[in-house]
Formats: sequence, C-alpha cells, structure tokens
Amino acid sequence: MFRYVGPENLDRVQWDALITAAPNGLIYALSWYLDLVSPGWAALVQHDAQGRYVAGLPLPVHAKFGLRFLRQPVFTQQLGLFSREAPMATDWQQIGALLRQEFRFITRYAFNTANNGLAAEPSLAVFGKAELHTYYIDLQPAYPKLAAGYHASRRRQLRQARAYDLRVAPATGPEALETMIRLFAENTAANIAGMTGEAYEYPLLRALYAAAQQRGMAEMWQACTPAGEVVAAVLLWKFNGQLIYLFNSSSRRGKEQRAISVIIDALFQHYAGQPLRFDFESPQVPSLDRFYASFGSVKTPFLSITLNRLPWPVRQLKAARTALVRAWSRR
Repeated sequence: MFRYVGPENLDRVQWDALITAAPNGLIYALSWYLDLVSPGWAALVQHDAQGRYVAGLPLPVHAKFGLRFLRQPVFTQQLGLFSREAPMATDWQQIGALLRQEFRFITRYAFNTANNGLAAEPSLAVFGKAELHTYYIDLQPAYPKLAAGYHASRRRQLRQARAYDLRVAPATGPEALETMIRLFAENTAANIAGMTGEAYEYPLLRALYAAAQQRGMAEMWQACTPAGEVVAAVLLWKFNGQLIYLFNSSSRRGKEQRAISVIIDALFQHYAGQPLRFDFESPQVPSLDRFYASFGSVKTPFLSITLNRLPWPVRQLKAARTALVRAWSRR
C-alpha cells in the first residue's frame, strides 16, 4: 500500500537507496536535489514487509494562504513514480486516490518517461492531462554509427562550424558556471517569459551545480575560439546511466559559429560506446525539437497532470492573478 509521508517522517537514506536502485531513477528525485528545488517536499511511499522503500512518488509540495498544492519545480523536468519493480494497476489506483485526497490544486506535475500508458489510466481520469516529450539518444553505439544518424542538415552545419576551429573541453568550478550564466543572461534570458534570473533561477542553478559537482554528478563543457574566448557552454547531470542536458548558453558569435552543435558532437564522440542515454530535456519549443531531432534522437513522451478543485471564488482569484502575471511577463 502507498501512503503519504510528510517531510518530517521521510527516511532519506531509504529514499535515495530506492531512487538509485530503481531502473528509472533520476537525479531530480534524489533527496538533496528535491531539498533545493522544492524545500519541504513530501512523497507517496510503498514499502515491503521489512520496511524497505520499494516504490515512491516525490511530491513538490508548496503552501500559500493555508492551501497545500503541487507545482513542478524549475530544473526538474520529470518526477513521477520510481519503483524497484514494474508497478501494477492497483499501484496506480492508490496513487490516483491519494493525489485526489491530499491535494485540491496541482498547477502541474510531470511523470517520467518510464511511467507508460498513464493517459488512459482510470484513476487519473479526474485530472487534466497533457502529453509532453523529451528527446533521447542511446550512446552505446560507436561514434561513426551515431554520426551516421545525424540529419543531413546537421552534418552540413557541423562541417561549416569546423572551419572556425573551436576548441571543446570540460570545465569546472564557479568561474566556468558564472561564464555560462553571463552568456545566458546577455543573449537568451530576455526571450523567456517569466524568467527572473538573479531573483531565483541563477542562485538555484549555482546551488544545484555545487551540490551535484560535490557528488560527481555534474559536468560542464565549453567551446572556445582559438584566442580563448568562451562562446558557448553546456551543463550536464550524470546519474544512473543517463546524461541530462540541463542548461546551455551561447554568445552571438557562438550562435553564428554553431558552437552548441560542436559541443554536442564532441560529447557524443567522448561518450560513444558507453552504456549511457543522452536526454536533451526538451522544453517543448518546436525549433529546439527540430534541433534535437537532427542528431538522430528519439522523441519520447511523458504525462503531465493538473487539478483544480478549489472553491469557485478562489479559482476566480487565482485565474485573475495568473492573467496579471502573464501580462506583466510579456512587457
């Protein structure tokens, strides 16, 4: 049986052992990661006769005006159910019932790509549903086979980019991260609605990087000109056989010289032949979808749910506030 476990009663050692052992375990679901992106998180937990956690669903719980609700955290594309063995239909029935019991409002909650077939799950019928996606590519084949899967346009653009003689190499430390953040702030942030930068996302990114690097789960790679100017950088999470392409930035010159393509190609050369899956962590932007697909990656869906059982006056206030925030972010 699944049960709701609040933050004060969670066994964090058991929880992290579960996420590490689960075939679909993701870095997003580790306790230290959740502590940073969603302090006070809770979980639905199933344990065996010995008290060992065998399945769990992390819950990014927030509270406002005395109301508890779920909200998908920043830098956390997928959550959902993580289990040592394949879940049964009764597991999903319990999960659906507990989510309805514990929460009247879910702004958005994303399951993971291994939680298959949930769109038709009867226990989730009362929830709003949206199918999201990411792009995966298996790095197990040798590099020539990976490169053969690139679309013709990507191969052509890589040939053009090589004329600039960009140097790609790993980078570590706060200075490298600050360079990445600066490039993003100067060249990309203004195009993202709701981005607050130093007010929230950048400090969180710094905290996540420091914690992941300490545990050997973070990598940064940079592309530099022959003169040593950093023109692009990417940040990756590495956990449980998966490389997650979490964050990237590029200067104007880097964009002109296709530096991100060069970095990704270099990453594939470096990791080819290893039992790793590369996750592009698609933000559901058509132009980026086309870019990720051009490397021969496979579009892979996952389910996102919403719920609004708030009283009518509260729903009206919430809708008005959301409309105001969206209007402000477009200014």
